[in-house]
Amino acid sequence: MVALLAAGGFILFRDDGPKGQETRIDPVDPCTVPRDVLEKVWRGYVPGRSGDVLAIEQLPNQFGTRHSTPWPYTQDIPLVFWGPGYIKKGFVSDDPVTLADVSPTFADLLQFDEYPVEKRDGIALSDALLEPEKRGTPPKLIFTVVWDGGGINVLRQWPDDWPFLKKLMKEGANFTDATVGSSPSITPATHSTLGTGTFPDKHGLTDIKMRIKGKIVDAFAGSNPSHFKLPTLGDLWDLANDNVPVVGMMARDSWHLGMLGHGAFLEDADKDVAVMDQLSKGLDFRTNPEFYRLPNYLSQDGLQEAADALDQKDGEADGQWLGNQIIPLDGRIRYSPAWNVYQMEQLELLIENEELGVDDVPDLFYVNYKSTDLAGHEWNMLEAEVRQDLAAQDLALKQLVKVLNREVGRNNYVLSLTADHGMTPLPESTGGWSIDQSELAKDLEARFDKETPDVPIVMSNRGYQYMLSKKELKRNGITVEDVVEWMKSYSIGDNAKNDDLGDFADKADERIFLTVLTPRQLEASLSCNDES
Repeated sequence: MVALLAAGGFILFRDDGPKGQETRIDPVDPCTVPRDVLEKVWRGYVPGRSGDVLAIEQLPNQFGTRHSTPWPYTQDIPLVFWGPGYIKKGFVSDDPVTLADVSPTFADLLQFDEYPVEKRDGIALSDALLEPEKRGTPPKLIFTVVWDGGGINVLRQWPDDWPFLKKLMKEGANFTDATVGSSPSITPATHSTLGTGTFPDKHGLTDIKMRIKGKIVDAFAGSNPSHFKLPTLGDLWDLANDNVPVVGMMARDSWHLGMLGHGAFLEDADKDVAVMDQLSKGLDFRTNPEFYRLPNYLSQDGLQEAADALDQKDGEADGQWLGNQIIPLDGRIRYSPAWNVYQMEQLELLIENEELGVDDVPDLFYVNYKSTDLAGHEWNMLEAEVRQDLAAQDLALKQLVKVLNREVGRNNYVLSLTADHGMTPLPESTGGWSIDQSELAKDLEARFDKETPDVPIVMSNRGYQYMLSKKELKRNGITVEDVVEWMKSYSIGDNAKNDDLGDFADKADERIFLTVLTPRQLEASLSCNDES
């Protein structure tokens, strides 16, 4: 069974995916949950850092328009390698691969024998590479592009708006069954998987918000990588070559640092280039100077011009884009195609000034294009704003290849493109219930917190995982298992604020979650679930 949004091909289920996604499964028996779904959740779990309660929504119910799920619509991503002289032309594979395979593949290209493959989850996708004798020396530059939120469902929703990526798919190596590989499919976790070749259960970054020593913290608070447990390929490559390589990143947030690495946080390491943007008396760039380096030649030049060009695209200079106000020095300019144009101009300055790929010691550089993700959250992946951002990112990709051909040489580098997750459509387009996380937490408190209702049991509510206060559980004489059993039966009617069910009046008794588990129950369910 395949559920599609006919207008654009949005995939909620896959006919080649694990069985059972289209059925109602007994929540009391997690052994019947598709094994690959359980595995993705398990790979994303870290004891002490992750939630005490792990929830998997019953499709087509969803957490609003968030994108952290173990299901195909957020898991399926593009994975493309292109590079004449290094990558096989026209190579297509439908083998299942994940983001964890990217760094081992790069290590193969670099002929990096010191890369600890045996300690990583991913494997080198060597079938996509030309034979070593044909490759000769390693590429002078490996350049990685991440389209944030640019998963397969977004590409299929707007199939005519990424022609240059299609060209690279045909000319390079295209993996058609690539997934994130772990859940939550969230920015810090997935970028760290890309950078390390491991899943969160090893690299340690499970989510945007994590629990460290009993406190809820940001994964990269202050752009500090201290919670990041494993070195990335960039870290290891830099150290192995006496910090000669240029290893760098351009992205919006510190949450993307996982693809780059630790910089000078590691002993004997140098400050890698880490360019992030911020709002401070206008739109500017930032980094953590203790561990990373911010080039001083980047500027706001070109941003106003990009905004003006977007404004006039509809033939009228009215400060509007698709009915949205354009303010160049406002953070929301990042949501628009103008930011992609401006970011590419600044990226060109980085490539030129950092002299990427000019010597015989290969460099590594990573860039994240965030606009598709931001627009997807703000307007939704079904709206024209996402379509235009996707088209702008494709044009930037084309420009990037021109710049790299000029500065590095067409046969001297490898370009890779992927995404960190797909996006979630509007619930009404799939017939699913939009889970009200705050209402669920309120109901949980009302059900269990009898002794001290002014002190919450729920420390952190991410929807897919809940961190609970051990003190409050004990004070109320309840266990995590009690909460889990209650949540398993939690229904659409229970979650309806003010009993407003709308079109779901006949589905009030349907439960919201496929299953809800403690980590111990999750591990046990993997043991009893022998689905191949």
